Amino acid sequence: MAAESGVAKTTSYRRYADREAVLRAALADAIGHPDATVAATPRERAREALDQTWRQMTEVLGAGGLAAIIGDTDPRFTELFRSVLHPYRQALVDLIRADMGAGDLRPDLHPDAVASVLVGAYLGELVRRGRVDPGFSETCVDLIWAAIAAKPVGR
Repeated sequence: MAAESGVAKTTSYRRYADREAVLRAALADAIGHPDATVAATPRERAREALDQTWRQMTEVLGAGGLAAIIGDTDPRFTELFRSVLHPYRQALVDLIRADMGAGDLRPDLHPDAVASVLVGAYLGELVRRGRVDPGFSETCVDLIWAAIAAKPVGR
């Protein structure tokens, strides 16, 4: 870290106690907060929230962060990396709950399970193909929408 930044190692450790503190500070800067979805329809809002979550998995965590979560070789780092996804996953869950309350989604859904299926699709595609192509979130929302959308009255 010090060599790449051009800063002496001692300078880094004056500010940060250890590598975990450096990583925590870098992640805190990179994480940010989920943007409010502005799409007009519940389906479009779900896709926007999913895209934001997947962007965190790709751009902030990257392959190394995801491997740390899956491998759980260092529980402190695992929890740190999970914390990156939490606000985004929670925004997706909250959106699902709100759309359930508005009658746009089935009232008997388990919002956390729906979010896990959608987030898990990213990992499945990454394992299967080594990448997640743009537009894959649209495909995933299309597939699950029929199962989660509220049924029209009279059906």
